[in-house]
Amino acid sequence: MTENFKEKLKVLSQLSIVVAFLVALLIFAKVVIVPLALSFLFAAILNPLIRRQESIGIPRIPAILVAMLAFIVVVGGIFTYSGFQMTQLMKDLPSIERKTIELFQDIGKTLEDKIGVSAPQQDRWLSNLGDNAGSFLTGLLQTTSSVLTVVAQIPIYIFLLLLYKDKFREFILIFFNGAQGQASERIDEIKSVVQGYVLGLFIVIGILAVLNSVGLLLLGIKYALFFGILSAILTVIPYIGNFIGGLLPFLVALVTKDSMWYAAGVVALYAVIQFVEGNFITPNIMGSRININPLIALIAMILGGQILGVAGLILAIPFTGILRIAFIHSKTLAPFAVLMEERK
Repeated sequence: MTENFKEKLKVLSQLSIVVAFLVALLIFAKVVIVPLALSFLFAAILNPLIRRQESIGIPRIPAILVAMLAFIVVVGGIFTYSGFQMTQLMKDLPSIERKTIELFQDIGKTLEDKIGVSAPQQDRWLSNLGDNAGSFLTGLLQTTSSVLTVVAQIPIYIFLLLLYKDKFREFILIFFNGAQGQASERIDEIKSVVQGYVLGLFIVIGILAVLNSVGLLLLGIKYALFFGILSAILTVIPYIGNFIGGLLPFLVALVTKDSMWYAAGVVALYAVIQFVEGNFITPNIMGSRININPLIALIAMILGGQILGVAGLILAIPFTGILRIAFIHSKTLAPFAVLMEERK
């Protein structure tokens, strides 16, 4: 066994201990880490706006407040519109419920006539479905409550992260005393990756919102703009977000339209948009901002989801990109960076 191999084995052993500690920390402190990590992403995208204001003589605190106000106005506008659309949807619930019952009755009759599934057996299936739906709604309400708790913390963390950003930079430079030039370069690389990822993600969401909304409007689906924006926002959850976003307009088309072709049209629309997004929009806009291959991205999301839930799915990609930067500049861990990269 060579000395070089022994040294690498030692570093990997130490890294394993650090990773185990970080995973345990994430599990037990996720109530703090999740909003803090999300705030870090938002702070990274607001930071250039604050720097621009500071360059023309505006003090930091007013600059932060202006940037956050703009951010809150945009997000608040989206939530206000979504709330209005949800109110309209609630008004239509009785008719949707009636058509849903008629749809299930038609399906039940088809099952009994064509397949031979008896009515009592269908009732048992529906009963089990109702029990599962109840459990799902209970879990959804608990998740919603947790999300609101996280959302309430994010503006505070964003403000403090932006206010003390120089302190964090100074801490890192002092921590890597003797290699401050390299540490400064790594900080700039990480900022570039995070800002590029978040900005690119917002652009992709905007394009998808337009494509989804126009497609649903052409199909005549109710609440097309609401579903188009919602499904675009859900793309922050890679791979599965588009499926979840398309499921809602599919169900609405299924119970509000007289023909099944509308629901089929929704499926075709989202399939085409998913293909265009995956092969043209995201590669050209995101480019090499993160440079993580799909295999590593999928593994990272599975692990992130297991540790932090939905937030882990969202945070997995950018933080894996940060990890790749750290690996690139390590002699021992550089092979892992090669394994993570997307090769053209």
